[in-house]
Amino acid sequence: MLGIGKKFPDFKLKGVVGTDVKTAFVDITNQTYKGKWLVVFFYPKDFTFVCPTEIKGFGDMNGKFKDRDAQVLTASTDTEFVHLAWKQNHKDLTSLPFPMLADVKRELSGALGIIDENEGVAQR
Repeated sequence: MLGIGKKFPDFKLKGVVGTDVKTAFVDITNQTYKGKWLVVFFYPKDFTFVCPTEIKGFGDMNGKFKDRDAQVLTASTDTEFVHLAWKQNHKDLTSLPFPMLADVKRELSGALGIIDENEGVAQR
């Protein structure tokens, strides 16, 4: 796992920022929010029972992060299309105020050293 004091890896991932398929997808890189702190948290899989509660919790605190000049991002190894479907169909995620990143190739989660070796998904 990437330790304290280490540089966060460069990345370019597809992010889901809404529920309308025409405008939901954007490219997000480590430079998209240049000058802000990034708070990036991973979860294993979409459409699970525990994860939406945790994601919603970050959403509820989003204003406090913004007050501290921080941008929250969440990510899993699911595709952007799965993120969109989950966001469209789960009441707690519909108005999520930050992007859901699709690390399908496991490039960022792999560089961070957080891939679960048994299941091949990102750890929390």
